[in-house]
Amino acid sequence: MGDTLAELAALDAALAERAAFGTLEPARVRAKLPTALCDRILEPGDPHAFERAFIEGLVEAVEAMLTAFPDNLLWDLEALAARQREQALADADPVARVRALWRGVAQLQHVFGVHGPIRFRYIHDFVYGFDWAKWVADDPGTRAGVGPYDAAFVERMHRRGEELLSLIDEGDEKYGPLLDQAARNPFGFSREPDDELALHRRLSAQGALPVRAWTRDAVPDWRRPYAALREAAAQALQISA
Repeated sequence: MGDTLAELAALDAALAERAAFGTLEPARVRAKLPTALCDRILEPGDPHAFERAFIEGLVEAVEAMLTAFPDNLLWDLEALAARQREQALADADPVARVRALWRGVAQLQHVFGVHGPIRFRYIHDFVYGFDWAKWVADDPGTRAGVGPYDAAFVERMHRRGEELLSLIDEGDEKYGPLLDQAARNPFGFSREPDDELALHRRLSAQGALPVRAWTRDAVPDWRRPYAALREAAAQALQISA
């Protein structure tokens, strides 16, 4: 466990040095560090082997986020971490399951991040549930029981990545190859850092996020028209294209 805790401490240190390590949690300025997440999510009765696997998986996923999304601004990961524990402990082999769950999230970062052809800039659409809410709303009859961090949705996001890569290869009008190294923005509003922060803070203040990702008690909600709410907030902030 010593090496695992050392890796966790090193990740804490790397994140603590970041200028951009924000949160949407009220009354906080900086997001919770990985050690704090583990302290909040892991419980005294959790087996030692499970704790180790959980921490190692969390470190793997967050390191992947740092690598694939170096410009990411908001780092609320408590709801994600809580759901990973919950899913794993419901499995017959929680240790193997939690490793697989975290690895799926880690690999997802490299599919969508800046070092591949897709090149999105932030993890915000996944972490705060916008991708999930849109997906559920397209077919609520069969998807409403799937949560924003459930393995089934993470697998769906991997398939979505494959779809986007195919569109890029085909020269799609919306998702074609990028001509430079800029991040991809398929939305009708600015996602420059100051605008991105202002937009998400406004949505959070309005209660217009699908997932309150900063709390383990978050109750995800896909039922509101989040795309329209985000567009309206962007217009109010005058950051629409």
